Order: sequence, then structure tokens, then C-alpha cells
Amino acid sequence: MTKRLVILALAAITFAVAAQALKAADSNPLCPLGNETLRGTYMLRSEGTIVGVGPITEVGRTAYDGKGNLVNRYTASVNGVILTGTVIGTFRVNYDCTGSAARADGGHYNFLIAPDGSRFDWISIVPGRVVSGTAIRMTRRLDDD
Repeated sequence: MTKRLVILALAAITFAVAAQALKAADSNPLCPLGNETLRGTYMLRSEGTIVGVGPITEVGRTAYDGKGNLVNRYTASVNGVILTGTVIGTFRVNYDCTGSAARADGGHYNFLIAPDGSRFDWISIVPGRVVSGTAIRMTRRLDDD
């Protein structure tokens, strides 16, 4: 009986400590600036496969305004066909430095950004697209585009 009480007491203490740790993590966010963390012009590179179509690789630059809007200029090779364009979209940076973006052309992405906003890694979350990449900040000034 005493052994069970000790185990229950230890379990209760463990849960209490874990709850406090989670509360502390929430009060000390990695990206306290939210969307403002992602501001400036970023160079990007991605590659992968579009299922049923073939390989894709892309380079470009994307301007993020720190308020949730983006403009992406790109050159892509999709199974050997070269495409260039400009597409607008929106983004959100969460306080834990995760985020998501949606482009007007149907692209949807999840990403993880460095707390200082200097770079992020992303992955397409569109079914049938096995594509990921990295973006590195070139400048914080948006008028350099």
C-alpha cells in the first residue's frame, strides 16, 4: 500500500512539474515578434517531386512585409519545363517559430524559422508534392526589390 502511495505521489509531482515547464515555455516564446520575425527579402531554393509529373527545382526571392503578406518571384524547372513568375500570398509566424504560408497559386507550406528571422526551412503540405527548401534573408529592407 505504501509503495502505491509513493508511486502516486511521484506521478503527481511529475505532472505538476511538467505543467509548470509548459507554462514557462509559453511565457517565454522563441519568436515573440510573431509575423514581424519574417520581414525582408529572402533568397530561396527548393527541390523535390510532383507525383505523376516529375522532379521540380526552384530558385527565387520572396519579400515578406512582417504583417502577413508575401510576394514570390521565381524560376522553376518542372520535369524539364522552365517556368518563371510572380505570385502573392500570406503567411503567419507562431510564437514557437513555426509558421505557415499560402500562395495564390495553391501552394501551401509549413515552416520553421530561426528566432532572429535570418533563415527558415519549409515543406509543401499540398498532397502529391514532395517538395521542401530553405530561405535565407538577404535584406530587411523591402524597397530593395
